[in-house]
Amino acid sequence: MVTQLHRRRFFLIIAFARLTLLRRTFWAFFLSILSASCTPPPLPRLVEEPARQIGIFDRVDYEIQLPWGQEEPVIVIIDKGCQTLSIYNYGKRVRTFPIVLGRQPGRKLYQGDRRTPNGLYTIIDVDPHPRWRRFMLLDYPSEEDYRRYQQALSTGTIPDRENGGPGLGGAVGIHGSDREAFNRAKINWTLGCVSLLNSDLEAFEQMVSLGTLVYIHE
Repeated sequence: MVTQLHRRRFFLIIAFARLTLLRRTFWAFFLSILSASCTPPPLPRLVEEPARQIGIFDRVDYEIQLPWGQEEPVIVIIDKGCQTLSIYNYGKRVRTFPIVLGRQPGRKLYQGDRRTPNGLYTIIDVDPHPRWRRFMLLDYPSEEDYRRYQQALSTGTIPDRENGGPGLGGAVGIHGSDREAFNRAKINWTLGCVSLLNSDLEAFEQMVSLGTLVYIHE
């Protein structure tokens, strides 16, 4: 009788030990899963790239191509309707500046009409200016401007110079501003030239040179 009692105690002790071991194993496994779920994944390794000097034409504002300008290292496009001046490098637009224009809308026809001309021109001179920082002279009038002017004379749209009429005009260019509040408000105030903010003019100067083509359109 005593021997059977001892055996029962022995088996109970063994069963209790197994149950305890099983419970400890379960909780260890559960806690390991919980700990793993709260541990953030390792950060990706940072790859250090060598510093590179940014060039004038490394910036691309818009992926817009100018097919007929792809052979030109620099070409300037002035959109009168949008009041923007954009610079293209081999046909890709790299920078756009806000501008203001002549006080009167439309295409320049004669001297004093306060309009900005339309057409393809070239920067032929760059000089300091007491009011506008810099003045970049365009080769206005072009042959097309002269043809339109002669046609207007022949039709009587404008009186000829012998009768006190205006000439074809000149001294049209790109310059800075002494009325920057007007520029920021998009108020066209010039007598026919293209005006940039002075800070934009400094950046623009670095991108163009004598001989740069300038195309102006509505």
